[in-house]
Amino acid sequence: MSLRDVLARLAARRVFGPEAGWLAPVIATALPGIGVVLATSLAAATLGLAPPWLTKQLIDKGLLAGDAGALWLYAAALFAVGLVALGSGMVNSLLHLRYSAAMLADLRGRMLAAVLGQTAARPAQQVGELMARLDGDTAEIQRFAFDGLLAAAGSVFRLAGGAAMLFVLEWRLALLAVAAAPLNLIFLSWARPRTQARAEAVRDSRGALSSWLVETVAGLPSLRSIGAEATRAEGFAPLQATQIVLLIRQRRWLELTGAVPHLVNAVVRSAVLVAGGLMVIAGTWPLGSLIAFLAYIGMMTGPLQNLLGLYHAQAQAKVALARLSALAATEAAETGGRSPAPGPGALRFVAARAQAGRHLPVELTIRAGQRVLLDGPSGIGKSTLAALAARLAAPAPGARVFLDGEDVAGLDPVALRRAVAIVPQSAALFRGTLADNLRLADPAADDAALWRALGDAGLAGPLRQREQGLDTPIAEASRNLSGGERQRIALARALLLPFRVLVLDESLSEVDAAAAAEILSAIMRRHPERTLVVIAHAGPARDLGFDQVVTLTVDPAFRNARGDAPNQRENARENAV
Repeated sequence: MSLRDVLARLAARRVFGPEAGWLAPVIATALPGIGVVLATSLAAATLGLAPPWLTKQLIDKGLLAGDAGALWLYAAALFAVGLVALGSGMVNSLLHLRYSAAMLADLRGRMLAAVLGQTAARPAQQVGELMARLDGDTAEIQRFAFDGLLAAAGSVFRLAGGAAMLFVLEWRLALLAVAAAPLNLIFLSWARPRTQARAEAVRDSRGALSSWLVETVAGLPSLRSIGAEATRAEGFAPLQATQIVLLIRQRRWLELTGAVPHLVNAVVRSAVLVAGGLMVIAGTWPLGSLIAFLAYIGMMTGPLQNLLGLYHAQAQAKVALARLSALAATEAAETGGRSPAPGPGALRFVAARAQAGRHLPVELTIRAGQRVLLDGPSGIGKSTLAALAARLAAPAPGARVFLDGEDVAGLDPVALRRAVAIVPQSAALFRGTLADNLRLADPAADDAALWRALGDAGLAGPLRQREQGLDTPIAEASRNLSGGERQRIALARALLLPFRVLVLDESLSEVDAAAAAEILSAIMRRHPERTLVVIAHAGPARDLGFDQVVTLTVDPAFRNARGDAPNQRENARENAV
């Protein structure tokens, strides 16, 4: 382990606590940039110690001594120091932006990777809540980790330099000036737990509001279709009012905790002003020294407030850290494994049922190249049973699935899902071009391969008539496409995978019957040796010549007091229609 890694680990634990070990690599990457910005900050802090001393010299040796030459000399020195300080401040600001932005990008990238790498069996989290963590909480951590380390180092340097100058000017008054620090620390130690509690409440409220907004915007077409925009909007006011109340409560508390140290410092400053003024009147202390002393106290107030504020702000940063730690937790990450050995695509289900399934455990063997229909009432668990083959659902205790004789639990999930391709009823398309969306399955696919897949999905003909072709834009949430177009594009994308098993889970439910029949025929002609598993309640997909029809049976343990199976009455209505 390098020295930088050791320092990063120590910094993470000291600043955030023992639970922040996952943050050490982020800090290690940022340390060189932090060092550069710290060096320029300390240079600026050194320059900042000069003006009060030069002002003292200008007053005592120039104005009060009546020496015009000394007046010009120290005035020129003050101007030169000011120019250098201005330039160094600009350089420091640009460097700070560059390296702090790089740290934020690194942290967000790692958190996004953690979200994308979470096990599929983990309960889904609200999109708005995830966005609040990926955006707001990462920014909170970055600000505290990057700016906090810089502020702490710079403040310690300024405090040390300022205190040294105070003792040089008048040691007795210097003792009075530094007495404010322990008083402020005692107060902020008492206030810190309350600050953390208020920060947690605000974060939770912000996540709930963000989730509500994301769901509303995403569901706008559905709201319009039933004229429910106003009804849905009524739910916004209570969430917003709650957040405003919590924000005001937090701000009121922060203002109070900030005012107490300012009050203590004001009392100390007034005492120094009176005591020092009496010494000047008595002729035992030069006026310039009093002015310089007050200036150094003013210079120290900021760094002292920074250090005490950092101690206080750490409570808020720990709230953000806890929320991000839940994403970075190793137990939430999907476990890897070996790549599946080559095979023809045979599946075997042993006591198989997903945790969300409501059917009896399934014992099923599907030979390579077979066509199988999974049947049963809505909600019984057909989709989750098929998802077990790709590790996309949490298995019930004792459930096992084998692909060509290998237990899927020990296989690499990415390689497994390329071998067992599942096309759901509502697959996501992403903003960009049609080709961008297709190449998610095969980044190396050439245009000819894309057209073949689109042809099998029944879209090649209509798309060739369009001027944009593969460059056809896909809007956000694919709102510029019909439901049938979305389904066929998702199917074409899956056909680009090197699959052994293809699972069509209501994948053509929004495509007209004639087109769906043609698409299924094209897939079977193109891939006659591949295993095909179909889940469909109606349509041409149920009319294929299946080798097996597997009807799932409701587990009696899940029947209700009336003896109804899951969604039994809803399913009866579907059949009646």
